[in-house]
Amino acid sequence: MTTATSPTYYVRRFSEYMSELWRRKDFVWFLARGNIKARNASTVLGLAWWVLNPLLLGMVYFFIFGLIFPTQRDIAYLLSGIFVFHFSAQSMSGGANSIIGNSKLLVNIRFPRLILPIAFLLESTFGFLASLVVLYLIVIPFADVVPGPEIVLLLVALPLQIVFNLGLAAATARLAVPFRDITNFIPYLTRVWLYMSPIIWPLAMLEGVSETAQSLFRLNPMFPIIAVYRSALLGYPLAQADLVAMAAWCVAVGILGVSMFIKYEGKMVRYL
Repeated sequence: MTTATSPTYYVRRFSEYMSELWRRKDFVWFLARGNIKARNASTVLGLAWWVLNPLLLGMVYFFIFGLIFPTQRDIAYLLSGIFVFHFSAQSMSGGANSIIGNSKLLVNIRFPRLILPIAFLLESTFGFLASLVVLYLIVIPFADVVPGPEIVLLLVALPLQIVFNLGLAAATARLAVPFRDITNFIPYLTRVWLYMSPIIWPLAMLEGVSETAQSLFRLNPMFPIIAVYRSALLGYPLAQADLVAMAAWCVAVGILGVSMFIKYEGKMVRYL
């Protein structure tokens, strides 16, 4: 007999939940397309902002940290890190708002609530892919970088980061329902996370700090994620340990975030 606390029960429930999500895949696509159209319907440039947003964001950071405070003049190094980081940071904030912003939908229609963070993640994935187009068509030619066979790593890095981002989105969505203030804290958390990641500062800066400090910096999940992407996009040497660490972080965060969300899902409506 399977009890509500046995591992078999949770595995069966998780499997049933995933099957229900798959049956609703058309609904996910419909929500993502609707959000994209709604977000760009009132602007003159419309969907062009999917390319302009990452480009302008990157230019702002390069102007500040490459020209005014020249900590990083390698624009390809800088922008590749910013685009990858922005993809995950956007998932955190979007996941938190996906449930709160659709409270009427949740109260009136019964469906797996994880659909909402997934729909936003699909939307932000389109934006990230647009940023990669910007990187290859505009940035890399001027940075004198020639992509090599390492580009096939994108076939591993992108799915892994999507799993990682889903975990982040699901976790913040779960926490934002009973604790609305978390949406105000997320921008500050992501800003600290940005400065702790090897984006605006070169890796050579770590050579002057203690081994303990280096170990703490490397505990940052963005450390191996960005390293793998830079190898794929810019041809940087790849340490096998970074690929293993990225896979471990992404799978662990994905499973933890989704599990938190599913376990709490039945109680969400009472807080909306």
